[in-house]
Amino acid sequence: GVGQPPARRGVAAGGDPLSAGGSIEVVDLYLLPEPFSGLIAGEFGPLLVLSCRVCLEEKPIKPLSCCKKAVCEECLKRYLSSQVQLGQADIKCPITECSEHLDETTVLYNLPHDDIIKYKYFLELSRIDSSTKPCPQCKHFTTFRRRGHIPTPAKLENKYKIQCPSCQFVWCFKCHSPWHEGVNCKEYKKGDKLLRHWANEIEHGQRNAQKCPKCKIHIQRTEGCDHMTCSQCNTNFCYRCGERYRQLRFFGDHTSNLSIFGCKYRYLPERPHLRRLVRGSVC
Repeated sequence: GVGQPPARRGVAAGGDPLSAGGSIEVVDLYLLPEPFSGLIAGEFGPLLVLSCRVCLEEKPIKPLSCCKKAVCEECLKRYLSSQVQLGQADIKCPITECSEHLDETTVLYNLPHDDIIKYKYFLELSRIDSSTKPCPQCKHFTTFRRRGHIPTPAKLENKYKIQCPSCQFVWCFKCHSPWHEGVNCKEYKKGDKLLRHWANEIEHGQRNAQKCPKCKIHIQRTEGCDHMTCSQCNTNFCYRCGERYRQLRFFGDHTSNLSIFGCKYRYLPERPHLRRLVRGSVC
């Protein structure tokens, strides 16, 4: 019942695609979920009344296939959604003493529609090679296809200039950064490193600047709270941790200590694994 991701087009059979000339092909891998009409309860084991290892309530539960431990459907769904929000494609079992990863079928079966799209994107991202890269601003992929000729250095640099057909963002395929006209990748990275170093420095108790999570420009706060709105793309994000502001009914928002969308500095900042486990277990 679980479909395989479509085959990627234009990926070189071997070698470094950037070592020779090439052409750019835009590939839309914004994957849609497929129906699970073929899934039956028997594939996940029989329903038994067991005590959930997370919420400790007794419920009809299908034991996990990896370790046979009991995690109820509600807790498993909350845990999986929290992992997808963190960009995880290879999701570990929620039982701490189990070192296995959950199979793709179990993950997809227990995710809501929007999270299935994100999960399939992260899964595809983990499988691609160096000849395919996503737009830094959205989910459209670009594939570099090798050709027989080798262009001059000047023409080779211009070949890496990409304008995403989805969001119109202009970026460099070679260094995966915003396009840097008249500056090579090495010089741009050096300047960008200095900018990031300056942005991360703490003065008067706060960072010099924070990067917008969508358009990647640096924004400097002069006054006010941590809730920032980017002047370029109108994205709402947290100045303290740099993450987008998210809010769902029953799951809290970025200012909630126990919400899966909460700022990492608000709860157990020095213990990220425990923080994710606790937040994924709380409604």
